[in-house]
Amino acid sequence: MDHIPTFLEASAVQQLTSHTYSGNLSKAYCIGAVPNGGYVAAVMLRAAATHMTTTHARITPHQQHAISFHGMFMIKTNAGSVEVKVTDSKIGRGYSVLHIELLQEGMKCVNAYVTMTNIDNENGPTLNTFWEKPDTGLVGRKELDKLLSPEGVEGWFEHPKPFADFREVSKRTRFFSAKKPTPGVISNWGTFTNQSDSITNEAIALIADLFVGVIEQMDSDGEDDPKKQFQSVKFWYPTLSFTLDVKKSLPKDGVKWVFSKVHSQQVKNGRWDLQVVMLDEDGELLATSTQVALMVDASRNTKPRGKRDAPATKL
Repeated sequence: MDHIPTFLEASAVQQLTSHTYSGNLSKAYCIGAVPNGGYVAAVMLRAAATHMTTTHARITPHQQHAISFHGMFMIKTNAGSVEVKVTDSKIGRGYSVLHIELLQEGMKCVNAYVTMTNIDNENGPTLNTFWEKPDTGLVGRKELDKLLSPEGVEGWFEHPKPFADFREVSKRTRFFSAKKPTPGVISNWGTFTNQSDSITNEAIALIADLFVGVIEQMDSDGEDDPKKQFQSVKFWYPTLSFTLDVKKSLPKDGVKWVFSKVHSQQVKNGRWDLQVVMLDEDGELLATSTQVALMVDASRNTKPRGKRDAPATKL
């Protein structure tokens, strides 16, 4: 792998027609042969933002912010070119709903609905819900950047990257956690390995789908040392459905750090859920995410993708 693209480069889309876009899924953001699900969602979100600022540029202010993404992952994707088709389900003055399909080799791989708006232009009541935000341990760019220094921050460690050659996407990010984690919960600050890269609105989807250490912690056999809790068998966790609810927009140039608290309510019979809460550098609620995934042997990841018959319609 010669050139490792930044996330902005890897998630870029090109407009083909008023309602179709093309993208190229990079090997650098893959798990085995399959691009990370959050990365694929980010490509679709880039298409949605482009669509609302070009095809529907007459709507002002531009509805470039996705506040809700719900995607169903039907067929695994591979690194390479993809086509993104957009259908205008509802185009409104304040909120619009897009139906987006991501296709590869003529097969529909991901089917999603995305709600678009301009977050900075939203108006309405604001109430205190008395929801308790996660404790981030650290807050603010200046304090967070100390995690990258040679001396680090006392009480914090950087997550190892198990099977990094298989989980290539894990090399693109770095995650830091407190050394005494809550059992079954992973709370960490994440940043791109390439410090010239920024976490943008679309990159939130990638961070939400990088759950480093969740399964490994459950499989730690009671090991107290966090650095020894990552010895589990090599698995692949294909996404079945992925939902992202965005609460605020990030600056145009993005941010360097995002906090995520990840936990699963149940892992049973090879199927599990993920609940994610994400905060920005100032500790403000940024987004929430839920996911349904499978837990299967990694060998299934690299098997050739079979052709699918068109679904039958029964009248």
